[in-house]
Amino acid sequence: MEKLMIIFILLQPLLDISYTLNFLNINLIVRGIFLVLITLYLIKEKKDKPLELLYIPLIIFMFVYIFGFHYSIIKSVKYITKLFYLPFTLVFFYYYKDDIDNKYFVYELVLYLAIYYISWIFGFGNEIYEDGVKKVGFKGLFNSINEFSAIVIMLLGISINYLQKKKKYIICIILSALTAILSMTLGTKVILGGLIILFLYFLYNPFKEYFIKKSIKSKIFIMLLLVAIVFLSSFLITNTSTYKNAEIQKKYFKVNNVFSLNYVNKVIFNNRFSFVSKNHKLYYKSNILNKMFGINRNITRKDVEIDLFDLFYTYGIIGFILMLIYIIYIGYKSKLKGIYLFMFILLLLISETSGHVLMSPSVSLYFGIIIYLNKKELKN
Repeated sequence: MEKLMIIFILLQPLLDISYTLNFLNINLIVRGIFLVLITLYLIKEKKDKPLELLYIPLIIFMFVYIFGFHYSIIKSVKYITKLFYLPFTLVFFYYYKDDIDNKYFVYELVLYLAIYYISWIFGFGNEIYEDGVKKVGFKGLFNSINEFSAIVIMLLGISINYLQKKKKYIICIILSALTAILSMTLGTKVILGGLIILFLYFLYNPFKEYFIKKSIKSKIFIMLLLVAIVFLSSFLITNTSTYKNAEIQKKYFKVNNVFSLNYVNKVIFNNRFSFVSKNHKLYYKSNILNKMFGINRNITRKDVEIDLFDLFYTYGIIGFILMLIYIIYIGYKSKLKGIYLFMFILLLLISETSGHVLMSPSVSLYFGIIIYLNKKELKN
């Protein structure tokens, strides 16, 4: 089981690019097999009575969703798999006993960065934005840039934590620098914002300890140096693709007041709140079954790309409640601490700014990995 898990983890970057390379939906097949296997594992375990009781409404929901009133069987299975993936992954990694060395997550991050940089250097892969759109950004062989960004941020946080403990600071700096350069070429807010938050988290405690020991003169000098760094960082950020894209979007939507709700919606959230309004109108007009089990994705309804809204409109009241119960229950039972609590919260925040987290098998896997690594550290 241990070797299979390591192989599955290291396969993630290749599974993510298989969609772009049109490899017969191999990513769906492999991740589908993984879901079946962990489901069988959980049926065998039977250790947590409250969770066992929660399986019942989940199974009922599945049958209603697939054989009820929604889509074709194939589409229903696809969407129900997206709903099941996160809760079952959370529970599986909560129970998983075999050891997975943290170094494999560093290897996985290196694979993601290597695939991106190779495609960037040699010029094969895709731009994020279509021809005619002034915004710039390169996503290489990865299909969803939001998913890719969230995964890289999660793996970087896990890797920095591991490498610091092993005192491998040079590797830590190299991976951080490569990710920082990558954030400037992508042109999206998720990875740049996540990177800044990560660096602040890891630098806060060492800086605080260093700062307290210094004299008054040294503290003044350090503060002036910090102000200079902030100004320099501001200059660098204004030259990134992310900032330039935000400026283009601001001009397109004709919004100037940075502190207005309109600016937040149009520039920060890419006009996603307008999709909330449209989805809610459709939801309000739908019948009771749609309200309980979700409304169809079709030409007239687009995802909001804010996961809590998409979860609610796609799976209805019942699916929404079931997902939240699993996240809260396993999160609470896991007694998350330190970096793992921070990463868990950060991943939830990313799900509400860019989407493609709670209902994305490729990203939701990392909620389970965070649970596993936290349990492993507490045990040690």
